[in-house]
Amino acid sequence: MKKIYIILSSALVLGLSACNDAFLDCPPRDEITDASFWQTEEHVRSVANCFTASLQGKYWMNITEIMGDSAPWAVTTAFRTIGGGNYTTETSQINSIWVNAYNNLGRINYFLNNYQRAEKVSEEIRERYAAEAYFYRAFNYWVLTSYFGDVPYITDELSVESPDVYRKRDPRKTIVENITKDLEEHYENLPESIPAASKEFGRVSQCAALALLSRIYLYNEMYEEAVSACERAMANPYYGIYSTGHPESDYMDMFNYTARASRNAANNEILLSFIYNYDLGETARTSHNLSRECWVPNDYARFVPTNSMIEAYLTADGKIWDPSAVNSYEEVFQNRDPRMCQSILPPGTPWAGEKDGDILNDDNTVFKYPKFVNDKKGCMTYSGYYMRKYVEPSTVQYVGHDDNDIVMLRFAEVLLNYAEAKEALGTLSQEDLDKSINKLRDRVGMVHLELSNLPAGSDIRTEIRRERRVELFFEGHRFFDIIRWKQGELLAEDLLGVNKRWLDQSRLSVNLDHKDIKWKTKNGQQYLLIEEGRQFNAEKHYLFPVPFKQMQLNPNLAPQNPGWN
Repeated sequence: MKKIYIILSSALVLGLSACNDAFLDCPPRDEITDASFWQTEEHVRSVANCFTASLQGKYWMNITEIMGDSAPWAVTTAFRTIGGGNYTTETSQINSIWVNAYNNLGRINYFLNNYQRAEKVSEEIRERYAAEAYFYRAFNYWVLTSYFGDVPYITDELSVESPDVYRKRDPRKTIVENITKDLEEHYENLPESIPAASKEFGRVSQCAALALLSRIYLYNEMYEEAVSACERAMANPYYGIYSTGHPESDYMDMFNYTARASRNAANNEILLSFIYNYDLGETARTSHNLSRECWVPNDYARFVPTNSMIEAYLTADGKIWDPSAVNSYEEVFQNRDPRMCQSILPPGTPWAGEKDGDILNDDNTVFKYPKFVNDKKGCMTYSGYYMRKYVEPSTVQYVGHDDNDIVMLRFAEVLLNYAEAKEALGTLSQEDLDKSINKLRDRVGMVHLELSNLPAGSDIRTEIRRERRVELFFEGHRFFDIIRWKQGELLAEDLLGVNKRWLDQSRLSVNLDHKDIKWKTKNGQQYLLIEEGRQFNAEKHYLFPVPFKQMQLNPNLAPQNPGWN
């Protein structure tokens, strides 16, 4: 007799890492068989707990942010190489994305093909967990179609005899139609909302499903459908923009310990997070290392903001920032969109990265100046800037002690999706901006975006896209946005850091003209060079290739994506 734990055991290790204490009440698996399973709600829920592995937690940042142009990994990694267009059909990380998604889908399909066997469980409960399964199936196929385009659309359990093992690729359009249909038909079986800090937080709500729907519709240029999904989510009476009347910190606090939704009941903005809990003890605790990766006290910072991200932020009065008007490092952060100083570390901020780059600074608890030498006595930066968003200072001194939530969906994205879809339809009004983008600006005390008073030299589409980049910075969106906006040329640009003219040599121990520090001239100014040699071929790089290994296993996946033969 087939034992069910063989299917579930490895999945549960991954799935439970995203769950709070309520997710840990799973039955023993050493004696459970397929025939004796599906008897209780506990059985059904234990399989559903596996689905959260699809979100990948902190690793999601690696496979998204590192490939973009806003906050790459400082030293070249495989994902940064991919983002720079320097990869092949045999790049293992691309194969891993494919394999991981289909592993997740295998668990989900197993559930959907068997959950009705739990006849002793009420239909309402069964269908609630089935709706979660449809959500995660849609999420995984959104990932696959966004990266690869056409992929095999598999909804059955596979065995060596299954014909779908050698299934051809299905059109992206067909897959999108199927997954959105599933979500539309089943999302109302989910709870309307799941309150922050509740035992259920981490599970999927109706609003989270609508947010994912709006994303899938938007990414596939189904703008009327995207608006409909957003409007339904925006009508939810529970969710909104997290604001406690502290515009100087509310935005930042959502991503550190102050307002993490898994523990702060006031945070009604987060729709879905990958939850960690270090307090569970040595045998059950889950954690990540993102804070320390941003402020490594004895090495280089891993994720680093780029110059293009610095320049994306408007001035405090809503104008396009002029780098030529700035004469010092401190001035870069002055009179800017308040989200900048809550996302990127400004001088004068408390910090835990040990010695900074200012030889005149004798207080290691306050950041004053960037450090450009890796002498293991403080945190070096390869761009001249440091992350602040997602950094929990209290955990920087430890390796792998972070358990702040990794945010996967939040209400802010729904508002941004709404504004973008309305603009694409040509129906965007000032009222639409006021109930979407301007709500986000109100949180931080930023001037409103007005159709009648756009920044000089810009247009409304550019500003909506700027708003998305700023608000969703370092949350895994940027690479996908560049691809869907067909702006791949941005990925081909050299990655640049701080302007040399803004740095005071007398405050630094390292010579800025040292041979190991490279600069690139742009618009008559010298910028710290992070990476050159990036490329983007519009004939091939808007889609990843089907991995060579998968082509070998299943020749029916041919033909290969354009440009990859």
